[in-house]
Amino acid sequence: MIKISVQEPYFSYIMSGEKTVEGRLNKDKFLELEVGDILEINGQANFKIIKKNTYKNFREMIMVEGVNNVLPDKNNIDEAVDVYYRFYSKQDETAYGVVGIILKKI
Repeated sequence: MIKISVQEPYFSYIMSGEKTVEGRLNKDKFLELEVGDILEINGQANFKIIKKNTYKNFREMIMVEGVNNVLPDKNNIDEAVDVYYRFYSKQDETAYGVVGIILKKI
């Protein structure tokens, strides 16, 4: 089981099933994740990884996975990308790429 933290309001969106894709830089423990692995999010709930997709950048991930699946509170791709740039630099995005983790609550 891999433990990760997700900030609000996105943790609540994951819990409600509105957010089905968690986006991260494709490095460290996220690089090592495999389909079937279990994520413990915020020490409160377990989710199974049902799919893992890699992308060049957050914009590509959001375009493919859909804004509503990635960040349900955003209205368009530009707003969604801006959220990720509050957490990650464009330099790191270029260096590592991005992973879209499709989750299912168990």
